Amino acid sequence: MILATFVYDFGGRPTLPDWLETGLTILQGVVLLYTVYHLAFIPAGFRTPRSVRPHPPEKSFAIVIPAHNEEAVLGQLLENLKSLDYPRHLYDVYVVADNCTDATARIAREGGATVIERWNPALRGKGHALDYAFRRLETGPRRYDAVVIVDADNLVAADFLAAMNTRLCRGERIIQGYLDVKNPDDTWISAGFAMSYWVSNRFWCLAKHNLGLSVPLGGTGMCIDMALLREVGWATETLTEDLEFMVKSLARGVKTTWAHEAVIYDEKPLTFVQSFRQRLRWVQGGVQVARRYFGALLWEGLRRSDAAILEGAVLLCRPFYLVLATALGLFSLVASRYYSFTPTLLKLVPVEVWWALGAVQFVLPLLALVMDRVPLRPYRFLPLLPVFAYSWVLVTWCGVFLSHRHGWSHTRHTRSISYGELVQERSAGMGG
Repeated sequence: MILATFVYDFGGRPTLPDWLETGLTILQGVVLLYTVYHLAFIPAGFRTPRSVRPHPPEKSFAIVIPAHNEEAVLGQLLENLKSLDYPRHLYDVYVVADNCTDATARIAREGGATVIERWNPALRGKGHALDYAFRRLETGPRRYDAVVIVDADNLVAADFLAAMNTRLCRGERIIQGYLDVKNPDDTWISAGFAMSYWVSNRFWCLAKHNLGLSVPLGGTGMCIDMALLREVGWATETLTEDLEFMVKSLARGVKTTWAHEAVIYDEKPLTFVQSFRQRLRWVQGGVQVARRYFGALLWEGLRRSDAAILEGAVLLCRPFYLVLATALGLFSLVASRYYSFTPTLLKLVPVEVWWALGAVQFVLPLLALVMDRVPLRPYRFLPLLPVFAYSWVLVTWCGVFLSHRHGWSHTRHTRSISYGELVQERSAGMGG
């Protein structure tokens, strides 16, 4: 049967039939275009972020912290939030104690936060917790200009709200802050996350913002105009509520902007298994959003002739791109070994260029180190960065084929460190 499928050339090795050769050429062309799409943003990341003239404090904020059994880390965040460089009467802190079985609610009250307790084991997860909290805010006694979402394991730079106030006063309605890592030097996994974040911050998020495109929301460090939140609604149906809200807003012509100066520090997993579970949930949610919103977003972009909306639709294809690229790569490897077949990508682009592109994953983290003065010590794990990066292939394959599952998994956080200690660590030699 196999011999009948292929046509032999006179040299004794079989050749692929024309229809298969043509199909592979088309698919490899798609992969090449999507690869170019990713690389095209890099030059815009070299542009220094424009300094934004500070606006006097004006906007009021509800800082909402979704928390499921976060007693180990919540206290440090609440202490951190008390000392922000912003008038205390202009922001309140809310902790959503979501199906908690530990002391999270008690610690939140002792820390001065307003506690919103939620019990619904059938609908667990951050998206449901935030939806519940936002509906409670709507019926509360105070009206806020914006809501800021912060995870319980985070720490927030002192000028974070001041930066968001300025952005809101400039007319921006969804703003994503700079995502840094609280524990970049703990293990090679947390270092891999950190270096990936630092590269993404500058050469993806800042670059897209510089080009006038919409920036993906990062799950935390997000500021959303309250009027827009009422208009769009938060009720999410996927595992990535942040991406879903970003897409729904973009379909209405509202782009997510980037505040390079507003820093938030996120705790990252320490082990590969923990990181795999977390990233699997991200991919599953991304695929769910793509299947639900890609067509509508594409149509809206075409109807409005809006490049930002169209780029948002292209962005949703990332998981499928990675699956297609690896599948074609594996097929080409086998086919070129046993059949008279040379992958079209190698015909169009010399193999040396592909090796050079592979080296980019080492160069960009070094550029981010210099340009954004991120911590130095995690770079001792730089040789392991490709292992972390290519593990995304396995994560993505699993996420695409398990995207029908909507079960939420909790990531346990234990790295308790104060904001003052974090600043001392950074200034004492971890990076400057």
